[in-house]
Amino acid sequence: MNDNFIKSFEIAENDDFGDIVSKKRKNDRHRLKVGLLPLSWFEWWPMFPESGMREDIQKDAVDFIEIMKKRFDDKYELVYPDVNVDTLNGAYDMGTFFAEKGVEAIIIDEATYVTDFIPIEALDLLPDIPIILFLSQCKENLWDGMHNTDVIRFEGMVGTIQLAGALTKMGRKYRTVVGSLESDEPFDTIGKHLECIQLTYDLKHLDIGFVGHTFRGMYDIEIDKTKVKGVFGPNVLYLDITHLVDIWKKLSDEEVDAFVKEIKDDFQVEYAGVEEEDIRKSASLGLAVKKMIDRFGIEAMTLLGQHHVEVATRASADLSFYVAEKYGCITSHEGDIANLVMKYILKHISGKLPVFLEWTAFDADSDSLLLSHHGVVDPKAYANDLSKTRVTPSPEKWDFTGNGFSIEYCAKSGDATMACLLDAKDGWKLLISKGQTIELPTAPCYAPQFHFKHDKLNVKEYVRRVTDEGVAHHVCLVNGDYVEELKLYAYYTGIEVVEI
Repeated sequence: MNDNFIKSFEIAENDDFGDIVSKKRKNDRHRLKVGLLPLSWFEWWPMFPESGMREDIQKDAVDFIEIMKKRFDDKYELVYPDVNVDTLNGAYDMGTFFAEKGVEAIIIDEATYVTDFIPIEALDLLPDIPIILFLSQCKENLWDGMHNTDVIRFEGMVGTIQLAGALTKMGRKYRTVVGSLESDEPFDTIGKHLECIQLTYDLKHLDIGFVGHTFRGMYDIEIDKTKVKGVFGPNVLYLDITHLVDIWKKLSDEEVDAFVKEIKDDFQVEYAGVEEEDIRKSASLGLAVKKMIDRFGIEAMTLLGQHHVEVATRASADLSFYVAEKYGCITSHEGDIANLVMKYILKHISGKLPVFLEWTAFDADSDSLLLSHHGVVDPKAYANDLSKTRVTPSPEKWDFTGNGFSIEYCAKSGDATMACLLDAKDGWKLLISKGQTIELPTAPCYAPQFHFKHDKLNVKEYVRRVTDEGVAHHVCLVNGDYVEELKLYAYYTGIEVVEI
């Protein structure tokens, strides 16, 4: 009997599965296809044929295309016309061309006044794709002595606002970017829009590994994976503890030795209260987690240590989160899928490693909020002073033997954005807060410590408003100000924003 059948990841002994999209296919997925529609108006040309106005306006349209190619051709698949579109037939042809090419977002740039039915002709052939109106002009400033033909050249604002009014009456959603072809700023903003639109597609290809289950008693983070799939896009793979333990049991002494050396090279700081056996046990579990991630091709993972992984291995799982993220897999704790997605979103829009934390305590003297969690967070990314950073025992003593492995430091000061996803009764919400992390003395509590100070609210009022909003007890933080990008992502995903 031929038993050479492809099998489910649940039982397969090789790395070819019938129910997981291969890493190669995910890596080869297409870039976002962006349609560029530069417009002008045929009615202008006979009016002033000797003025050079037509040539100037059409050059503005060409310049728009060239700037977009220079800025974004390596990131997105740009689709655009060979000649400036100035008639209804031209708009119909471009709408047909965009549809044939599978364009997934469109940017409309009116280089002068254009009647609204011309771009609408193209949009009628492109239902349900994001629309960006680039309200542009060729120069940043006006000047004394502008002729009537100069004013006509600058009248893209008239047409764009007219188009916006028509789209609003029709119920078509759009967003507007304002700026001149001379400035980088509008193209930076367009880049943020495209990044968020790309993210909505990338999330549909994200495979999340769920090792264990939600920590018992945490109703606030219990999530319906179908709701996560339906709104945000990721697939959730329920990985059994045996998937990890079988890998862990097969590790050789030699590969564990090599991995222990790698971990020690990563953490060249003071070690306090941690023995060689603690390092080895934590490193071996981290290595098994890495191999599990590689085997199933997951890009994000939530893992329950506590009365689950740590029972099975008698090793602390705290280092495993660091190991996973070192090799590109975003993590969360205790079965929190929603804020795992949140962390992935922050990683995508910032290009930095976000942190998964708990609302911990407030300090009135510094007017700041302490946020922490078990799990090793890369000190090279966040510690204010590596000379004061320590490897310590794990802060919580669950079902492992020995001391565990944790990292202790105070995070450096700087701008910070906090965000979390709320699975509210009437739909998803995105909570966003902007502030700073501030440096305070490092407490000997065996964990990374982040002290967040809100931009405007005192800490008690901030905590009150967060609690009144009904957030879950986890939150994500990243260095920098990414409020604008998060709001754009929420718009393109169709979820409500709560900014505190």
